[in-house]
Amino acid sequence: MALSLFRTISFLLLLLFLSGSGSVRAAEIDWFITNTTDVDGRPIRTDASVFNCSDQIYTMVSFSDLRETTHTLIVDWIDPSGRQREHTVHNFRYFGNPASIWAWLTLHPPRGAIALRLFNPSVGMREFIGTWTVRVTIDYQFLGRAKFEVLC
Repeated sequence: MALSLFRTISFLLLLLFLSGSGSVRAAEIDWFITNTTDVDGRPIRTDASVFNCSDQIYTMVSFSDLRETTHTLIVDWIDPSGRQREHTVHNFRYFGNPASIWAWLTLHPPRGAIALRLFNPSVGMREFIGTWTVRVTIDYQFLGRAKFEVLC
């Protein structure tokens, strides 16, 4: 009797797992990093992985076939020292059509460094120079990470 009950519960748990009980099911999700936008200001895919200190850097996430409910997109920007510089949280409702959301990073020099940057673009930006990491999650499920370089 106990074994039969265990098998029944195990089977029900397996069915629940296979039915996609989480909010991300057989979704199609694609994302990339870029510093380039189209004429409407929408980020477009390029092969670039090295950016300038003055660039606005985008993470573009496109998706379809999510459950029609509210979702949470998180983009974390990690600087070369391993410090999380930005943490973008975007709650959105998915209505069944393919959609895209993007987050961006703009590096700002400390006060007083702007005038000096005319002569040397790296003034005040040394802590930003190096390899950055972007981590992307949707509904607290890790989608991946990508690395890029910032040079001045």
